Parts: sequence; C-alpha cells; structure tokens
Amino acid sequence: MKRAGSAPAVAVRRSAMNGLMVAFAFTLPYHVMRVAHAAGIRVHVLGGDASRGLKMSRCCRAYHKMPFAGDPEALLAEIGEVVRAHAIDIIFPSDDVSTRLLAALAGRLPAPCIPVPDLATFDLLNDKWNFTRFCEQNGIRAPQGRLFDNLLGLRRALNGAEIALPLTIKPTNRSGGIGVLHLREPADLTLLDTIDYRPILAQRHISGVSVSISMLCDHGKVLAHVAQERDAARFRVFANTDLLDNITWLATLTAYHGIANFDAVLSDEDGRAYLVECNPRFWYSTYLVAIAGLNFLDLALAPPRETATLDAGAFRLSLHSILTRPWRASRLEWKYLRYCLGDPITFALQRAKSYDDREVAVPAGQMMAPAGIGRPITAWR
Repeated sequence: MKRAGSAPAVAVRRSAMNGLMVAFAFTLPYHVMRVAHAAGIRVHVLGGDASRGLKMSRCCRAYHKMPFAGDPEALLAEIGEVVRAHAIDIIFPSDDVSTRLLAALAGRLPAPCIPVPDLATFDLLNDKWNFTRFCEQNGIRAPQGRLFDNLLGLRRALNGAEIALPLTIKPTNRSGGIGVLHLREPADLTLLDTIDYRPILAQRHISGVSVSISMLCDHGKVLAHVAQERDAARFRVFANTDLLDNITWLATLTAYHGIANFDAVLSDEDGRAYLVECNPRFWYSTYLVAIAGLNFLDLALAPPRETATLDAGAFRLSLHSILTRPWRASRLEWKYLRYCLGDPITFALQRAKSYDDREVAVPAGQMMAPAGIGRPITAWR
C-alpha cells in the first residue's frame, strides 16, 4: 500500500471532530458509521425510520429522527438545526438516498461535506440502465443490456429469441443485490415469477469470478482504489490492472468526485474485467476494506498525497473458526473479530437483518438519463 501521511493540522482536529451522518437505511449506514468512528469521528446520525436501529450502537453519539421522507429543503433545515446544536464539523452520507440528497444540496450545506458526485453524475451511474448505456457508448467494458418496461415485455423478448440465456435480471435502482436474478438455463426461467419491480434491466450474464473495485476521486483523478473478492467464508484484496484501467477511464470521462464502488466479473472466457454496475456511494463491505487497511472515509477527510491502494491481504469471515482455532488466526482475522465483538448488540441486529431496509432506494423516476445519453443497439443473439 502507498499512502502519505495526513497533515498534522488535520490529525489534531480529527481527535475532536463531530460528524453528522445522514441515513435512510440501516445495514449500509451501520458499517459507514463504524468506519467513521474508527476514523476518530464522534458520529451524530440524522436518520429516517428504517435507520432507527443505529441509535443502539456504541458508535452513535446521538440519534436525531428525521421527520420527513426525502424532501431536500426539509433535510437542509434539519441538518442546519443539528449542526448548530452540536457543533458539527463534517457532514457525510451513508447510502444511496442520502448521497443523492446531499449532492442536490451542494453549496448550501451549513458545514463541510465529504466529496460526493454532482447530481447528474450520480444519476448517470446509480441508475443501472444509464450506467450500462454509458459504458457501451464510451468503450468501457460492460455486459450488453436491454431495458424492459415490464415483465410482459421481457417474456416476449425471450419467447421471440430477441435475447437469450444466460441473463442477469435486475432493477435499475436497488442495491445490495436485491431483486437480482441469474438465469443460466431454461429451468431458471421460473424465477421470473418473483420479479416485483419495473422497469427491468436484462444484461448478458458473464460467467466468471464476481469481484468489485472501489475508488476515491478528486474531479476525475483517482486518489485511492482497492479491488476485492468476497464469498461467505473469505475476503481478500488484490490487484488487477485491467479492472483499474476500466474505472480510471470512467472516472476521467465523468470527472468523478467522491467515493464509488463497482461490481465486476473477471470473465472465464477471456480473462478480462467487465463492469456490471456502479454504486456512486459507500458500499456494503466498506468495513472489510478498512479492516484490511484502507479506511475510505478517513481518506475522504484527508486525501492522500500519493495514490493509496492495497494489493494483497486476506482473512476468514468465520467467527467460529477464529474462536475455536485462535492459534491459526492472522492479524487481520483478529481485527475482524474485534470489529464484530466491539459493538455486539447492533452488529448482531444487522447480521440478523432485524431492520428491513430492502425498499430504501432512490425512486427510479427521480434518476433521469443525463443529456447526451442515447439508446444503444441492445438486442443480441
């Protein structure tokens, strides 16, 4: 990893920094709150109903209930009250809804905000159909896609051989894998009956290793990046030049500002990286990357002078294995254990999915296609 030290003035101020985290969900904001706390921030939460479980965390300095449902002007007024009452030094989002709302309030917030993308760029990348079209039109490697207004249209295209298996089916605006279906063979078509959203994005399914890569950018310049692979048992970071080249080109084209995460596949067929979708915000495994050695919220507060990255590091995600075979546990596995046990009640609640935030997403109708995005050739055989 290459990382320059922060300026001393920032380090001193950090020890007494009050932060305001805006949250509409529970699971993702929980981990963002934990990495903020690890960065030395006293975290106040301004939260919507689905985030109410955050108040039980030892990392939550105070919880302020949000009395509205996503109106930017009302949010601005609420933020102003909390900032004045609690001497807030920094504001930061924690999920897709809060990121978009803070982007909409750019230049009007009563305290500094960590870097977030502008509204047009957020809508371009957060909407999975906008993202797919942008990649196709700009030479960024991504699976072919086609958008359908409803399930009937998708079934007709399948029956008419306009598109063919294998496919990945997903909503355009949800996160955390919610609503994603992988149709690899005809028997999988019964999964279509579970679709409860519209519009429906169908992408060519790329067989390979599912990975992701995250970045912190300053107006198109990549300041930090890390590629990662995770399954139920293990987490690892690694380096992949092709994957990095893809996101670097996208960052340059969009002049991206802030944190973003990309789901990707390393193809079994040609070994190349395909970007599947973008999360222009913090991502669910932010905390695992922080355990591995790169805290993206810390970096957003004090941007590195040199490119910060991790190219190696792996640890098991089994608490049972670590506890029953402690002599085999690595340094990172002990850090993971301390993370899990350091906030036991709230950590257990999020592991048990005690708070249902599956429907918390930016409404699809709010994310418009930015100017210049046309309709590509989307049929395939």
